[in-house]
Amino acid sequence: MARVKIITDSTADIPPALAQELNITVIPVYIHFGEQTFRAGLDITNEQFYRRLAEGGPHPYTSSPAPTVFEQYYRQYSREYEGVLSIHLSNRFSGVVKTATTARDKLPASLTRVEVIDSTSTSLGLGLVVLAAARAAQAGALLEEVHRLVMHTIQHNHVVFFIDSVEYLERSGRLSQATAMLGSMQRIKPLLILDDGEIVPYDRTRTRAKAIEGLFTFIEDFPHVEQVAIMHSTTPDDVEKLLEKIDPIYPREKVMIVEYGPALGVHLGPNAMGVAVYEGID
Repeated sequence: MARVKIITDSTADIPPALAQELNITVIPVYIHFGEQTFRAGLDITNEQFYRRLAEGGPHPYTSSPAPTVFEQYYRQYSREYEGVLSIHLSNRFSGVVKTATTARDKLPASLTRVEVIDSTSTSLGLGLVVLAAARAAQAGALLEEVHRLVMHTIQHNHVVFFIDSVEYLERSGRLSQATAMLGSMQRIKPLLILDDGEIVPYDRTRTRAKAIEGLFTFIEDFPHVEQVAIMHSTTPDDVEKLLEKIDPIYPREKVMIVEYGPALGVHLGPNAMGVAVYEGID
């Protein structure tokens, strides 16, 4: 029986069936379209979100659940487990880590140890960290052991992606105005990387084909790759092209593929694609 409970948020883009199988509790973040509010993954599907995005109207934004939501889960699981690890998206993207920390600080000292961890990532960059933690927990690892694994995975986990347009990043405030303007002027498909939880430019490509080649080159440059994941929104054909390139260096059947959800779609928009690479170095 697991001694450690793993909690994350819906930005991890972990398929619901897999989350259930590994006993991961996923707390949904909120998506706002004007005065309408939805819980990502519960009240609005990916298809519905991208359809509304294409229709125009108020630009969506995200927000964290209230501290009471986290506190409720922490109190519940503190009675059932020896420890709780609450692993979330980068605090550069959202206030989830801050909110979760506020909830943890309200707990009495007598309750089980609860740790809130900033993954410095999002989507499957966060998801791979959470999955590693959950599998270790299911195997019976102690809290200290799972925590050590999580920090190691964060350190050796890398995410890069390309976007179809800088418009969404610019509107959401996740990319500097100067960089966004440069991208617009040069009509590029910029490759961007998560660096310590912040989106920064990585490379410039002018076509989707070159951008896909850039994702492959990013993977190929690692001397050892333990896991590869692909995140995309509306580009299944592009995913197939990337899988064909990856297969000679990493078996395509082992690549985890998900459609990234509304929480990331707010910032990247449609037709973006990225990869998460865990190098697994000791």
